[in-house]
Amino acid sequence: MSRDESESPSLRDQTQAFLHEFFVKGQELIRELIEENERLKTPLPVEEGSELSPTSAEMVGRLMRQVEALETEAAEIRRIAGSVRNEAGYRERLQSLEDEHYHLAAMYVASGQFHGASTVDEVLRTVTEILLNFVGVGAFTLMVVDEPRQVLFPLWREGGDVGERAELPLPAQGPLAEVLAIGRAWRAGDPMGTTDDVMMHVPLYSGTRLLGVIRVESFLPQKREFVDTDFGLLELISGHSGIGIETAWIRAHAEEAPLERQAIEHLVGG
Repeated sequence: MSRDESESPSLRDQTQAFLHEFFVKGQELIRELIEENERLKTPLPVEEGSELSPTSAEMVGRLMRQVEALETEAAEIRRIAGSVRNEAGYRERLQSLEDEHYHLAAMYVASGQFHGASTVDEVLRTVTEILLNFVGVGAFTLMVVDEPRQVLFPLWREGGDVGERAELPLPAQGPLAEVLAIGRAWRAGDPMGTTDDVMMHVPLYSGTRLLGVIRVESFLPQKREFVDTDFGLLELISGHSGIGIETAWIRAHAEEAPLERQAIEHLVGG
């Protein structure tokens, strides 16, 4: 199976674009406030031979005093912010908040990609991007259920040759069986199905229908363990990729039929 990532922006690119669009209005507002502050600080032009009326002079003086007060307040805020930055844990907490925000944006974009996927290849591409770029998984195998034969067969592997993975019968006992016994998409706190060579089994469900399992085999070199933000992304994969695979399967095997009023009304009324 091939993945042509040049066809569309990556999940990381789309997440960055979402964050940029989200914050750009706030940045524009700050810039406008700064420009207005500078404008108020500039002396008003006075024609030669004319004088400001007492009312105008009072107004200008009042505005200048307000500007000076704002500058004093801003300086105090900067001083306080500077002292806060020096407090232990400030940078760590700031980084934590930024990471959480980034992961939430990634989840928003990824969920849209799953629902918009029209082929199994598109689902695999999204799963791979999330696991590699956001969770930090370096090696995994995605296995799909052969329902008539009741086996799991390897469809896609990252970090190795998919041909090295053999089919597995759906187990009746053991760590993987505990994961599959949940009968729904995985949630934080559920069994992870850890074995000697698998850090986690992620079941892929559409409702209560099991579509497959992801064997999470190893992290990237710079990562050592799962963190809290990873579990939300793993929940997303467990629920949405199963739906994506099922939807792509149905589309691939559905006969094209024109939309008809009577048929649509029957679906609504039925």
